Amino acid sequence: EPMTSTAASRPRPFAATVLVATLSLAALPARAVLGGDVSTIAGDQVRMQGTRHPAAVSSAQVRTHEITLADGSSIREFVTPGGIVFAVAWNTRFKPDLAALLGAHAASYAAAASEAMRAPGIRRHAELRRDDLVVHSTAHLNSYVGKAWLQSLVPQGVPLDALR
Repeated sequence: EPMTSTAASRPRPFAATVLVATLSLAALPARAVLGGDVSTIAGDQVRMQGTRHPAAVSSAQVRTHEITLADGSSIREFVTPGGIVFAVAWNTRFKPDLAALLGAHAASYAAAASEAMRAPGIRRHAELRRDDLVVHSTAHLNSYVGKAWLQSLVPQGVPLDALR
């Protein structure tokens, strides 16, 4: 008996597959990423399988949330009084998942990083700026240290060197 093709058995065109994948990602719960809401930091803790510590540095302008991982690495998220994550910082043994930390700004980072990689030589330190996003990162022998922030969200009077 010859095989017949049904809608369910036909391969999906690439564009339809991408659309389904994009819609599936849109349905995932939001994370406390750059520009995101503070209420989802607990989700980051679960995703990273880390321990959340009380704010080590808090002021009227900034509240800091720190997640420590089993290997001693840490991720800090800096939140405005309005409850928006305006900066993230990391001190990790392995390269952090910057796409997860930067959220909607990951594409800007990827474009700036791609542009920076065109220059010859090995880079252990990078300072990237693209649109509203600024990323400073350093990598050396199982040590990744960096921070990223959105210039438009940094509260007035907060020194950027305090973001660690």
